[in-house]
Amino acid sequence: MNLITKMYLLIILLMTPVILLFIYSNQQSTQVIMNQINIANQNRLGQFLHKIEGTMDQVSNFSNLITKDPDFIEFALNTPSISRYEYSTLLETIERKLGLFSLSVDKMSRINVYFPASGRAASSHGSLTYNAANLKNNVSSNWTLRTITDNGLTKRAFTRHFIQPYSGMSDLDKASIVVEIDIMEDNLITMLDEFKSKGNNDPFLYQSSDQFVFNQSSDARMARLITETYNFVAAGKTENYERLWLDDKQYLVYFYKSEKLNWTLIDYVPLQDILAPMTRSQNLFYFTVGILLTIGVVTVILLYLNVQVPIKQLTESVLRLKRGKFSERITNKPVKEFHTLVYQFNEMAAQIQHLVEKVYLEEIRSKEAVMKQLQSQINPHFLYNSLAYIVSMAKMNRTQAVVSMSYSLADYYKYTTRNDSMMTTIRQEIAFVTSYIDIMNYQLDNIQYLVEIPDSMQEIQIPRLLIQPIAENAILHGLESKLGGGRIWIVGRDEDEWLSITITDDGIGMSEEKCIEINNRLSSSDKEGEHFGLWNVNQRLRYHFGAESGVKAASSGTGLQVELSWRKLHI
Repeated sequence: MNLITKMYLLIILLMTPVILLFIYSNQQSTQVIMNQINIANQNRLGQFLHKIEGTMDQVSNFSNLITKDPDFIEFALNTPSISRYEYSTLLETIERKLGLFSLSVDKMSRINVYFPASGRAASSHGSLTYNAANLKNNVSSNWTLRTITDNGLTKRAFTRHFIQPYSGMSDLDKASIVVEIDIMEDNLITMLDEFKSKGNNDPFLYQSSDQFVFNQSSDARMARLITETYNFVAAGKTENYERLWLDDKQYLVYFYKSEKLNWTLIDYVPLQDILAPMTRSQNLFYFTVGILLTIGVVTVILLYLNVQVPIKQLTESVLRLKRGKFSERITNKPVKEFHTLVYQFNEMAAQIQHLVEKVYLEEIRSKEAVMKQLQSQINPHFLYNSLAYIVSMAKMNRTQAVVSMSYSLADYYKYTTRNDSMMTTIRQEIAFVTSYIDIMNYQLDNIQYLVEIPDSMQEIQIPRLLIQPIAENAILHGLESKLGGGRIWIVGRDEDEWLSITITDDGIGMSEEKCIEINNRLSSSDKEGEHFGLWNVNQRLRYHFGAESGVKAASSGTGLQVELSWRKLHI
């Protein structure tokens, strides 16, 4: 058994007790939390149900006031003997009182009063016709959900009747006053919405398979599935909770039965939502254990790497340097025995790279950049298309298009033919790029662009023709072949020690694998390939602003994003 194997076994022996102890502690903590959450949710559900019952009782108390009010008693006893004027006045008085009773609470309710002896009726919501048969069919001493018509609208309401003097529900003719209280279903829906807004729950009221009261955003399918899965009536429990598997997920279902209403208040929540904090804590622990194990493994591997791998790495680095990769460095900190050798290799590689970049790149690649610049300046196909567009517009007497195209073309060639300096400002470069896009848009008529450059970057000096090749690629390779046209965004950012300009299009785009291939090509010294323009811009950025600067391509979802970034020069 070698040293590395022994160290691996030691790491496993150290971590195993920790993991087992956490699993046991996590199970105990989860059980305690679940118990406390269940108690809290049951109490919360019970308090809410008491609130509903309190609302029902508050409205029901109006029946006592009505049956003892002298105006209602007089109307019930003396209706046949009073004059038409006195009858109208008294009816108006009791209807006004009913309206005040109905408005005295913040819940929508309707109060109807029937006088069987005189065959009269009054309502808080306008005139009401006495219908003895309908009253006998609907009379109930308990709260019953039924469909009513209120001002021409069909609604559902909880209804209860109060009879004075009470002689039974079947013998209404002996009663002097029958009070009918309607509490609109909208009241309970509003209360359910308020209760739901305080948590991730979904409460509803249930009595039978066709008797539900849902909140406005309730999942009716899930509510029916819960009541079909668990028989709340047969359970015989007034308050409890159950764990149910529904749609391959475990739910905690809380229910609380009201003896006054004979309805059951049900609430449910996915178990994974309740245990989410514990799950996150558990995942964090396992993640931490994974990191610790990784660190342990890496530590063991480093013992091996610091003895044999440095020699292999030094050999491979020499071969890569021989093949022309002059940026090759040994970045791993060597052990003492290899320190001098690695240091001397890095010094040698740095001197070679310095000679190549300062001489070869400065002279040869600078000339290639100038040649590329001249080539883009004198692009016969580009000039031919532009002149052909001017001729076509002139033949159609579209003088404004000819003038606009001519100005843009003049600005374009005025900028490209300036050879007095290889440097320009970002403001001038952006103006040149917009002229180029305008020229292409005259021909394609399907390109939009947006430029956002901070004022702090406008006068910064950059090499000429740094942004235009990127915009040209975006149009020729991304937008020209796209149906319906497209857009180009040119955005500058001034952040701490870095400056960047991002050119993004929503063209046909490029795969992530292709972007990785391009970025690898940009970082190499190989200038061959179909992306010479990007490679040229990348080399000029690195030459002017340092090796940390450069170009990076990435997919933008629907198009391509190219970022030019460089470190600020402090003068």
